[in-house]
This record gives sequence, structure tokens and C-alpha cells, in this order.
Amino acid sequence: MVQLSLKRKMKVLFVIDRLQEDDEGLPLHGVNGLKMGRLLLGESIPFGRLLYDRDVALAAGHSHLKRIGIETMFLGDERFYPELLRGKRRALVAHDDYYKAVQRYTKHLQAVHSKCTKLHTIVLFGRSTHLLYDDAIKRLEEENEHVAAAFNTMEVLRLPAVHRLVRDERIGQVKDIVERLAPSNS
Repeated sequence: MVQLSLKRKMKVLFVIDRLQEDDEGLPLHGVNGLKMGRLLLGESIPFGRLLYDRDVALAAGHSHLKRIGIETMFLGDERFYPELLRGKRRALVAHDDYYKAVQRYTKHLQAVHSKCTKLHTIVLFGRSTHLLYDDAIKRLEEENEHVAAAFNTMEVLRLPAVHRLVRDERIGQVKDIVERLAPSNS
């Protein structure tokens, strides 16, 4: 699992399904980030950089981007990943690695809850993130009902994987989400 530092003022969290070869360790840092930056912002700046570089975000006229966190859930080389992509829950039960991934993500969600008190929306990109998130929430309900209740009251948007949104020319959905959830004047 690839997770980035949590930002206290983060209001929206984008969870990308898997790291792409051109991402250099950061989600949407490479070609995918350039595509998203051009489509969402009309700028040829990697989208991931805009999320973390306050000066660049302000120069682009999008101060709200500092309030959006972004993380990648998978490296894409996990042994259980093909079954997860296909949505085969029965096959996942046989993988100890998947059980450990659910445990790790459950702990990560607890950290998000304690550090990011302004978080109100999670946007999940890709079916694999949907499944792992759901399993982590179920586990969280068993371990810490209070934290699970907080996540259950948040808005959770489930979108197709980023590459599918770009391919199907539906990236405007993400732009609408950005404008609605984190307007420039917030």
C-alpha cells in the first residue's frame, strides 16, 4: 500500500486504485497527473504536485487543492490484486496478504480519523479500492465502533478507475466533485 502524509486541513480524500508505471512513487505524478491537470485545471502541471505544492496551486488559481488529499491504495503487484480486480471475494479469503492489507488499511483509517478532523468526503477510484475500503470499514466496526460511525456518516463517492475515466472522457465528473466539495473560496 502506498500512502502519503496526511494533511490536517484535508477535507476530501482521493483514493486511487493503483500506482502506474509512470507515477514515480506518487499517484498522478506522471502522465496521468498531466492528463488530470489539463482536463481539470487547464494547466500542464502534474495534478499530484498541485495537491501538495501550495504555491503552484495558488499560481494556478486553485487554492482549494491544498484541502484535497490523495493516496494510492495498491502498488499493483500484490498477489491478491488480480482476484480483487475481478471482485472475487471467495478467492481473496485464501490470501493472507489480503487479510494483512485490510488490517493495515483499517489502522490507516483510524489515523485519518484522528488527524484529519475536517475530512468529510472520500472519493474511491476503481473497484479494487471499493472492495478493500468496504472490508476495512467492516473490520473497523468490529474494532472501534466510534471511528467506524464517523466514516459511515461521511460521503463516500465510488467512481471508476482514473484510466477508465480518462479513456471514456468522463473526467468532468471529477472536476464537478472538486468544484462542489472544495470550492476555491473555502
